[in-house]
Amino acid sequence: MIEISHKKFECIGCDACVEIAPNYWFMDEDGLAQLYSVKRVVGNFEYGECFEDDLEQLKASMEACPVEIIKIK
Repeated sequence: MIEISHKKFECIGCDACVEIAPNYWFMDEDGLAQLYSVKRVVGNFEYGECFEDDLEQLKASMEACPVEIIKIK
C-alpha cells in the first residue's frame, strides 16, 4: 500500500483532489477536502492508504493541489 498524507486544516476547498480522485476524497460539511479512509492522525496530518493501481490518479490529485498539502509516499 502507498501512504497519503493530508494537512487538512490548510485546505482551501478548491475541490481539485475530489474531481481527480473521487474514490479517495470528498468535501466535508465545512467545504474542506477529506480522505474517505483516515488510518491515523499525527499532529496536523491525516494519513490514509491507496492501492498501487490508483497511484497515478493520486499523484495527479497531489499535483493539482494549489496549496501543496497532499503528499504521496
